[in-house]
Amino acid sequence: MATLFDIIQYLEDIAPNRLAFAKRGSYVEIGPQTTSEQIKTTVNRVLVASYPSARVVTSATQQKANLLISNRPIFTTPKNHLGGWDLDRVRLLSKNYISTYVMSSAWIGAENGLSDALVERLGLTHKQQFMTKGEHEPVVPTGRIVKTIEPMNHSRFLNYLADKLNLGSIKFTGELDQEVEKVLVLPGSFVSRGEILSALEKEARTIVTGDVTPQTRIIANERGCNLLELGSFATENPGMERLNNYLNLEFPGLKVSYVEAKPYTKTFCFEREM
Repeated sequence: MATLFDIIQYLEDIAPNRLAFAKRGSYVEIGPQTTSEQIKTTVNRVLVASYPSARVVTSATQQKANLLISNRPIFTTPKNHLGGWDLDRVRLLSKNYISTYVMSSAWIGAENGLSDALVERLGLTHKQQFMTKGEHEPVVPTGRIVKTIEPMNHSRFLNYLADKLNLGSIKFTGELDQEVEKVLVLPGSFVSRGEILSALEKEARTIVTGDVTPQTRIIANERGCNLLELGSFATENPGMERLNNYLNLEFPGLKVSYVEAKPYTKTFCFEREM
């Protein structure tokens, strides 16, 4: 057993808000907002997930969780009114007295956070921090610059990544026959023009990430950067599973469980002359 305040303090210790970037700080999305209320709120069960989908919220109610910790929020923008499945989720959470806490973007670049967990799951080496502009600090760590254990081209690298994460498809922009040298690994959807240019300055001509915009793919192609999109949840899940393990160790009196986020999307490819 622990209080909501105890758990929040621990989460902010391992992923300090001062290291946040891209306007993504940590916060209680649903539940007690003041310190005094959080101190009075007892937590017995915790559910960890990348995204609080309807399936995850239903699982939290079935497990009688008091707290749902996610990497992504329910609401990405402020809402004037609620409707549809957003309203259904909020009602279900409120009715069952489940608080929700959103991890800050600091968890991506934190030591042993999302980036480190993904790098280790992929079996990549020579890890170095990749820095970007922070919200509160001039620069903060985000991804990692790494190398493969043995030489390979991008065609083989694609198969290697798919095997490591059990993926059915990967979006690829670049040259399949080109050898893989330095690689930037950055989970989620944070790669844009700035990250591509910064990676190239550090001689990382390959980027492994979750998802990017169509414009970013064009920029990568024009700059000679190889871009591998594994899907955001595929890149975030290893770090959220690790967070689940950390909470179990830090709060042995709590019942903490993890629900893997699933993309559900299937990619179909057709042979066409270009």
